[in-house]
Amino acid sequence: MNRPYPHLFEPLMVGKLRFRNRIWTAPTAQAMHFITPEGHIRPESIAHFRNRALGGAACVTLGEASVDQDRGRSHFHNVNLQDINNLPYLTQMTDAIHQAGAIASIEIEHGGKYAFSTVNGNRNPIAPTACVLPNGQVVDEITEEQMDEVADHFAETCHYLQNAGFKMCLIHGAHQWLLGQFLSPAENRRKDKWGGSLENRARFPMMVIDRIRSRVGKDFVLEYRISGTEGQPGGLEIDEACEFIKMVEDKIDLVHFSRGNRGVLRSRPEMFPSEFMPKCPNEYMGIAAKKHGIRIPVIIVGSITDPEDAERMIAEGHCDAVAMARTIIADPEWANKARLGRREEIRPCIKCFNCLDEKNGRIFGGGITSFTRDVVKRYACSVNPRIGIETDIIPPATEKKVVSIIGGGPAGMQAAITAAERGHDVRLYEKSDHLGGQISFADVVSFKYPLMEFKNWLISRVGQLGVKVFLNTEATPELIESSYPDVVIACTGSRPVLPQIPGINGKQVMLATQAFVNRDAVGQKVVIVGAGDTGCECALHLAETGRQVILVEMDEFIARRTGYTQRIVLVEKIETSEHITCMTGTRCTAIEEKGVKVETQEGERFVEADTVVIALGTCALQDEAEVFRDCAPTFWLAGDCAEGPKNVRHAIRNGYDAACRL
Repeated sequence: MNRPYPHLFEPLMVGKLRFRNRIWTAPTAQAMHFITPEGHIRPESIAHFRNRALGGAACVTLGEASVDQDRGRSHFHNVNLQDINNLPYLTQMTDAIHQAGAIASIEIEHGGKYAFSTVNGNRNPIAPTACVLPNGQVVDEITEEQMDEVADHFAETCHYLQNAGFKMCLIHGAHQWLLGQFLSPAENRRKDKWGGSLENRARFPMMVIDRIRSRVGKDFVLEYRISGTEGQPGGLEIDEACEFIKMVEDKIDLVHFSRGNRGVLRSRPEMFPSEFMPKCPNEYMGIAAKKHGIRIPVIIVGSITDPEDAERMIAEGHCDAVAMARTIIADPEWANKARLGRREEIRPCIKCFNCLDEKNGRIFGGGITSFTRDVVKRYACSVNPRIGIETDIIPPATEKKVVSIIGGGPAGMQAAITAAERGHDVRLYEKSDHLGGQISFADVVSFKYPLMEFKNWLISRVGQLGVKVFLNTEATPELIESSYPDVVIACTGSRPVLPQIPGINGKQVMLATQAFVNRDAVGQKVVIVGAGDTGCECALHLAETGRQVILVEMDEFIARRTGYTQRIVLVEKIETSEHITCMTGTRCTAIEEKGVKVETQEGERFVEADTVVIALGTCALQDEAEVFRDCAPTFWLAGDCAEGPKNVRHAIRNGYDAACRL
């Protein structure tokens, strides 16, 4: 039998542990949202990670978890690894993962300077070098006595994990948590034996590793995570990272290369690679590790989405295994589908950061140096509506119904998919000549390729399930009633907002949706009215071809309502573009043939433009949906027309929920 991806699915022996393939699920602190206020594991968390194991991964990693509940916590929601009362719940977790055929691991760390004092008894954080953070938080220089205590915390935590059934753990030395802070030449400015040379900077991380090993023995597998580049001037880079791993490879069993650091916000979209980065951006780290002669297995993480890339990197000897976080959140069955040759069924991640930002809140103001945390919401995924509700079991339909769905955007397609998967007879009506709705623009925008892949997946899945699709068909109540449906789900979407600005109907004015798909019709000088995420992305799209773009935004800040991490990406791209200028606190008062009149804090001025693009949001087509209410015994709204325009995640979840009610 010819197996697809033979190198990816070759078992890997590490010490006495046998991993069934080369696929790791990378740690995701966001998934630890499923814990009690005391830091105890809840059934929802067990179900979530069990699904990752059932999906075929070889190693399922929880994380992040602090080794010191008193001074090392870096998250508001943190699993408690010091409380003996949590052991039964953690044991249930490891049992669930092991029974599903995977090896359970967990990422452990000490926050160092980024341990929030508000969740650490208002104690000052500790770090290799004393400093004051941008928010005014005083950070104390760690003493040798405290180093000894921290090393003991790491060791005792690993012993605790052994008692909970873990056979391995991931030591977090990346992203500038405490161990990474010691190793970083930019962060560690000590003049004693703990700073300066690489040998000195490595002394404390090595002490921690030695202390752990002496406590847990040689059979407990230790994986060490390190940043191959920290993304800051003078920070750790790949050659020194490899030299450090060479120094400790006899003490650890696996090395896990990541990138970025906690302290530089612009580095965050590199820690979790954005849509503006290529796939597999950390592959070069594995190549460097092999060139440095590192003998232990090398794991690469970061925007590994396709089994073809994973297979190639392992086959070419660039790494020994791959770790994926958002990829597996989007589709926990990724490994099984790849192994069984069902590649086309893998649901792709769109790199939107909703899984991160729903936990981490938003930046509500200021530049990208601002940092505030919103109230923790619900852990969720834009493309996979099952994430966060794994304990809610949706059974197959007990009665097959005829379901008519109006609108072929993401909400309509997800409703069709879920209804068909449950066994219903589904008909999908779309007035245009293609499915996709408002996300179809991704086909022509270079950096929206992940969204394009997801749109294509939705279309493919609709076809695989045998949904009857009627394109170029504008639904009417008479047409829908003629098929005698049991259920109608209206997903009529939304339309662009066109405010009463004089001149808005001029021939040089177009909507952002038109500018995305018809860039050739846009002039050289462009004014975009509205700098939300749509306006910002349109500006970047037009600037790719050298057009000069001015963003006009009434608010004080651009991309105000965009999620935390995505806003960092957009703001940086716009601030560093030589083709884009922002005018915030500015209102467009009139559109004329050769430009726009705007009102600024300094008064009125005229801005020249060949083309004016309107990106002021959308409004729900609710009335258009309501005309179908009496066409069937059961009627639901889904997507933009149900809750008002939001984003892909809400559309997908809305469509899913509507189909689950049938």
